[in-house]
Amino acid sequence: MRQSYKITRLDIQHQDTHTASWKGFGRQAIKGTQHIYSVKDGNYRSLNKWTIAVRVPNAARGKIIVQPITPPGKKIWADIERRSIVLVRATKHPYRNRVYCKLNLADPTGWQNKVGARRGERGALPKWFQRIGYRMRLKQTVSKTRGTDANAQVVLVRPADHKTMISLYFALKVWVLAEAFVLK
Repeated sequence: MRQSYKITRLDIQHQDTHTASWKGFGRQAIKGTQHIYSVKDGNYRSLNKWTIAVRVPNAARGKIIVQPITPPGKKIWADIERRSIVLVRATKHPYRNRVYCKLNLADPTGWQNKVGARRGERGALPKWFQRIGYRMRLKQTVSKTRGTDANAQVVLVRPADHKTMISLYFALKVWVLAEAFVLK
């Protein structure tokens, strides 16, 4: 029986904001602001305290990164510090004032790092995605695409809405690994 996860059970508290630099995906140094949040996941009775970083680059077109700094000491989350979600600015009207994140779920089988949700797979997502379903679009709707990801499901967020970004991280990574959910 699967646990009934609810985004409303996340207690997200801002802890600190400071300037920082971090390594980007091309290994270049990125300068920006790092926002530190403490999160208590009320979906669990114990081992439920997290520290999450939201890294916002100084560059206007930079990618926002949400990543845990200190997860609870549970075996299923042993390597979760290396998993992040990346939010990119939308380029099409009327979404230009938003950022989006692809719905890339963690892969609990370990065969691959992530599994992306595509057109027509919205109904196969876990129940906890129902609260963010109204934010979902196809990538081709919010941004120009050059590759084969036009039919990828994305979630739109306002750039300053860090709490929703953190909730999205839990929905895509934490709970998927805890429940060993596999997208069919």
